[in-house]
Amino acid sequence: MNQWSRTRRRNALLIVLAFLVVVIAVPLYFFFQVTPTCFDNKQNGDETGVDCGGSCTTLCGSESLPIISKGDPRVLQVASSTYEAVAYVQNPNATGMIVRASYVFKLYEASSTVPVKTITNSVYVPKNATFAVFEGPFDMGDKKPVRATFTWDTSTLNWVKDASASPDIAVTDAHITQASSTPRADATIENRSLADFSNIYLVSLVFDNTGTIAAASKTYVDTLGAGESAPVSFIWPEPFSFAPASIQIIPTVLPDSSYIR
Repeated sequence: MNQWSRTRRRNALLIVLAFLVVVIAVPLYFFFQVTPTCFDNKQNGDETGVDCGGSCTTLCGSESLPIISKGDPRVLQVASSTYEAVAYVQNPNATGMIVRASYVFKLYEASSTVPVKTITNSVYVPKNATFAVFEGPFDMGDKKPVRATFTWDTSTLNWVKDASASPDIAVTDAHITQASSTPRADATIENRSLADFSNIYLVSLVFDNTGTIAAASKTYVDTLGAGESAPVSFIWPEPFSFAPASIQIIPTVLPDSSYIR
């Protein structure tokens, strides 16, 4: 076989191989090539952990700070057999929030090591915010709880990046009246943002002269337009047994109305 014939055969073979690569190999590559995602149970792409960190919205455990308790959880007597429970906490993560974090309140009588009531629920944890976890009012019958414990279900503390601007909601002119008869707290809530907000949850915390939460209440504002303000009020059915030293009203814009209870 002369050189020309061998060259022609070699070129023909190369053409066939190139055709097979284009028609078969390339489609097969793209068919079996899996693009890294944040939901494939693998650490790939720019992730810093399994399906977290990098461009994923979920933060890895090492990228988030724990929620801080600001004082002990409190069980508060509202009336003869009516009580509330409140935990005052802070999320120090500037861009990390939790859509639903589950928690447990346990209430104890003075001499009891066994809880007389256990409350399990979930709450929205806004980024970079101090907020209150509030339960009640509820009837305890002949039980007299005097202390409470509060714990998070760590399996539900799934931190998510939130790069949006925080709602600029301010509370002004908060004051208490009629503390020795029919206690009432009034204030004005102002939306200083450029957007309308709905499902605004407000918790009032009343402190005694030792800085301890001695009373609490909650209310909601359905909608507050950009630049608008509205009055808010909190009432208690019986006189305070303490001298109120200060009040803090904490607003939280909830993701939707399913959080309201």
